[in-house]
Amino acid sequence: MQKTLNDVLSNNLPMHVRSNHALEHATLHVLQKKGLKSRLGGISDVGGFWIYGDIDAVDLMEAAQEALNRLSSGEKDLAIHPNCGTNIAVGAFAGGSLAWLSLLGTRGKPGKKLRRFPIAVLMGLVGYQLARPYGPDLQKQITTNADVSGLEIVEVMEHEVLGYPVHRVTTRYKE
Repeated sequence: MQKTLNDVLSNNLPMHVRSNHALEHATLHVLQKKGLKSRLGGISDVGGFWIYGDIDAVDLMEAAQEALNRLSSGEKDLAIHPNCGTNIAVGAFAGGSLAWLSLLGTRGKPGKKLRRFPIAVLMGLVGYQLARPYGPDLQKQITTNADVSGLEIVEVMEHEVLGYPVHRVTTRYKE
């Protein structure tokens, strides 16, 4: 039996990662709306997500809980974030591909490569810009899941990694 992408994405592990990714994005939106100026980043996994950057653990817990409540109430747009790595990856792939294509046929010919280099740079930039609108679509369809039914936040723990603050937001699904 052949599995479709939907079959794979709807299995428990990918679904949990996607839901945590949506909650991570929603939490960052809530924090930004509250006026937090610190640069924050995150990464999600099956058991929750990590937030790296300067933020108080209590503020993070409150924002995550608000984000969960808002996602549960149907604010699905919170699951999509403009600074998501998915957006960067889509643009980088498209840009890199077009740059690579523009250098085809220059193998072993340094002069030809050098002459085409400005075109490769231009094509890379064009590809990156053309692909930008597809990042949010990819987030919506593949890398996040705004349906957080049954998801709950267990705790927020503060850690220090190489002198930098890192927070673990642990989640689980209610049985």
